[in-house]
This record gives sequence, structure tokens and C-alpha cells, in this order.
Amino acid sequence: MTQEIDILYDKYKYIVDILMHKYHKLALKYDIDLKELEQEAYYAFTDALKNFDESKNILLSTFISLCVDRRLKNIIRNNSNKKAQTLNNAYSLDYDYNEEGITLKDLISDDYEFEPLNKLTLKEDYEELITNIKESLSLTEYEVFCYIINDFDYQTIALLTNHNAKQVDNTIQRIKHKIRDIIKE
Repeated sequence: MTQEIDILYDKYKYIVDILMHKYHKLALKYDIDLKELEQEAYYAFTDALKNFDESKNILLSTFISLCVDRRLKNIIRNNSNKKAQTLNNAYSLDYDYNEEGITLKDLISDDYEFEPLNKLTLKEDYEELITNIKESLSLTEYEVFCYIINDFDYQTIALLTNHNAKQVDNTIQRIKHKIRDIIKE
């Protein structure tokens, strides 16, 4: 049985090579490791061999092409979505958020953690930020914000607020935009 599979691998390996070439640029664009993509292609190739049904009147090469192509498309689609989400939600640690040249990295670093004056200033800045956030958010947004800063996940927040996960996600996106505007001021 393994000799037969080896023969099929050798005979139809060109399909994986063609499809890898087809998706090579997209994989690079979305920072997908080509070795991992190739492994997934061969995994789909193996699945195609195991699930092939001669009674369906389809060529084995066509079935393999279809299975491998679908797997590669799904991987690229999933990685492109994750990357887009990461970029949309990212804050640069080196971006100056105020006119004094203080970066987000400076604000969150603990270099001066034990200096009393710095600690007091940071506490005042934090309290002012929270006050500004509270004033700019609606009651529902502030409620969701409080859950977020206390590490509740989307599903739990949805249950606690009697909203569905999509509504919670939309509320979180609005909160992020408002907080970005506050930080830029």
C-alpha cells in the first residue's frame, strides 16, 4: 500500500508545485512561511488520496488540484484576515502622542517606577485619562470598557450586557477610536 501511495505522490507532485507557485506571492505578502504552506499543501494532497472516490467520475489529478487549492486559499484568507486585524488594532510604541515628545513606550515603561514625583504625575495622568474616557463614552460603551480593562472576553461581556458578540465587537471598535482621539489630544 505504501508503495502505491509513493507512486501516486511521485506522479502527482507537480500539482503541489504548480499551486505553490500560484500562491507564492500572496504567501510572501501576508508573511506566511512557505515551508508551512507547502506542508499544508501536502497534507491536503494526502487527504485527497485518502478521500478519492472513483465512482464520482472525476480524475484523480482534478480532485487533488481542487483539495490542495482550497486548502491553500483558506490558509491565505485566514492569515490575511489576522494580519489585517493586527494592523488595525496596533499602536506604535514610538509614536509621539503629545507635544512633549512622550511616546507610548515612555508612558508604559517602568524605568522611573520608584520615583515618587514621577509616580504621582503618572497617577494623575492616568486618572485624567480615565476621566476623559468616561466623559467621552456612552453608558454602554463605558460599561464594556470597564469589562475590558478587567480582562473579560467578548463572550462574557456579551452575556453580562445582554448583547450579542458582534454588538460587543462594534462597541469595542467605537471605544478604541474614541480612546485614540483622546490620546492624540
